[in-house]
Amino acid sequence: MSTTSVVQQFVNGLKSRNRNVQNKATQDLLFYVKTELREMSQEELAQFFDEFDHHIFTMVNATDINEKKGGALAMKCLINCEGSLTARKGISPYLNRLRDLLLINDVSVMEIAARSLVKLANMPTSKGADSFDFDIKKAFEVLRGERQEYRRHSAVFILRELAIALPTYFYQHILTFFEVIFNAIFDPKPAIRESAGEALRAALIVTAQRESTKQSSEPQWYRICYDEANGSFNADLASSKDQKGVTRDDRIHGGLVVFNELFRCANATWERRYTSLKTLFPKTQHNKFLEASSSSSMGSQLNTLVPRLKVPFIDKLGSSQTHLGEGEHHKGVAKFASHNVLESAYAQEILQEHYTNICDNVLEQRTSKSPYVQQALLQILPRLAAFNRAVFVKKYLQTCVSHLMQILRGKEKDRTVAYITIGYIAVAVQSAIEVHLSSIMTSVKVALPAKDLTSKRKVPVDPAVFACITLLAHAVKSEIADDVKDILEQMFYTGLSPALTVCLRELSENVPQLKSAITEGLIGILSQVLMNKAAVLPYTALPTIAIDGSLMQNGDGATTVLALKTLGTFNFEEQNMLDFVQRCADFFIVHEQQEIRLEAVQTCTRLLKLAVQSSESMENSKTLSDTVSHVIERLLMVAITDMDCNVRIRILRSLDETFDGKLAQPESLNSLFYYVARRNL
Repeated sequence: MSTTSVVQQFVNGLKSRNRNVQNKATQDLLFYVKTELREMSQEELAQFFDEFDHHIFTMVNATDINEKKGGALAMKCLINCEGSLTARKGISPYLNRLRDLLLINDVSVMEIAARSLVKLANMPTSKGADSFDFDIKKAFEVLRGERQEYRRHSAVFILRELAIALPTYFYQHILTFFEVIFNAIFDPKPAIRESAGEALRAALIVTAQRESTKQSSEPQWYRICYDEANGSFNADLASSKDQKGVTRDDRIHGGLVVFNELFRCANATWERRYTSLKTLFPKTQHNKFLEASSSSSMGSQLNTLVPRLKVPFIDKLGSSQTHLGEGEHHKGVAKFASHNVLESAYAQEILQEHYTNICDNVLEQRTSKSPYVQQALLQILPRLAAFNRAVFVKKYLQTCVSHLMQILRGKEKDRTVAYITIGYIAVAVQSAIEVHLSSIMTSVKVALPAKDLTSKRKVPVDPAVFACITLLAHAVKSEIADDVKDILEQMFYTGLSPALTVCLRELSENVPQLKSAITEGLIGILSQVLMNKAAVLPYTALPTIAIDGSLMQNGDGATTVLALKTLGTFNFEEQNMLDFVQRCADFFIVHEQQEIRLEAVQTCTRLLKLAVQSSESMENSKTLSDTVSHVIERLLMVAITDMDCNVRIRILRSLDETFDGKLAQPESLNSLFYYVARRNL
């Protein structure tokens, strides 16, 4: 395919009105930049960029917001090819176009432009200092001046990105930052307040990093933050019109945002715990820039775009679903990761000094009618509980639980965050939540489907319900055993889902009394999804758990992938899983969907490896020996015949030293030699 055709294909996708098509084109372009583009000669690169630059200029100057976003996404992807930019006439055109996009009244475009602008200016070939000085001074000027909504929002994005990417440079301007940021934190628009909170978080990380150096006095910014946040609860101040259009609720919401960030940087132990628990749960909106798309559809598109590609890039990124560009989405976001959480002793001292006053003011807002205030309230409650557990349990736990239970009895749309908040508060206060466990589990039980197996209409269950159960298990361990046992059948009847599988895995680890019942139920579900039959278990003493029979008819691709992933990662301990291994080898590794084949290979080899390692001697088990021989034969056949290189390589990588005895057999060696010969052609 010619360079012109490749560029045009990318451009058509990037400016599409269909979000999925646009995201898909972005993924493909980033993949192309990181692989094919790096193999081009300087002449080919020049042609590629010249043609793309023309389209970028057209898209950025178009009236359609989708085209403008397409131009922003294109520049975001292309600046990843640093070598090409050094050979070109400079990066000034990109800088100017990105700055133009900061003035667009579309938040997603502004955010992409701000991130790309800072990254581009930070490249070795750019005059970074001049660019940063211009951008940070412009941002401060906008925040000081008369309110212009979209300019203010873009200024907040720029400051956040500079703090993340260039902390040393940003620290030189830290006093000015704290002079102007509260104009955005108390802005009339909620989205600007929340984005300003993210910028404040990045700035507080920068200041916390520098507390280890010798300081003659206490840094003033933590006190500034406390005074501004505390002042927002003052009835007279909060109702005053500091900014046109700012209401009392706006100021209170801004104050809660500030307190949330102060507590975040004052308790590193809790933040690490919170972050580690958060990673357990399926991510639904973890990537604003790129949406997930199946690797099969991505692969088919790339086959036409990247004819010379040799590297199994998709294989390196995951087994079933691939999020290309996820690492590039925001490398600086690692600053917020658990291992980089920093604690400010000064912030901790101030919050400890005023803890009860803060809690009183925060909890007074539970009667607020503002959804933004309510959301911020629920976000900060677990941090309040973790910061001073003893005082919180004694004075505020009952009030908090009562408020959250009231939300659970209210509107359905408000319940999700309440379930999560209850769970995190439970983790923070640990055994102190036990007195409220019965009422909480009653609400959980109501949220699950009844045991009416005759009903054909299925009501979807909020994943937050399972997250709540998971967090409660982490908090009270075996104390929750009886309560969960009563609802286990209802949980299984909801059908296989990412939230359920995580919940079952964590329950089996934290509440060992439930391990057998969970294993039985999960094998039952997996048997229905993967084998279209009920499970036959070696023990019958446990009560039979009814499973929704509709699972047999609804085995769509995503459910099958999830079932295979669950099968391969859940600890079934002593259960004989060879029937599942056989099913994977005979059916799923030759499935028409690539993601199913990839997951089947991973699951099949992992289960087989566990069976071999747990057996004292394969020679003593004819069934195991025959199964291993059959599965390896099937895997090697697919490694030769599968049209997808990622499946072929996944198979070879999965066959490690555990299977050396079988791989050394003549028929296996012939297949391996044949594969190597084909690969070298």
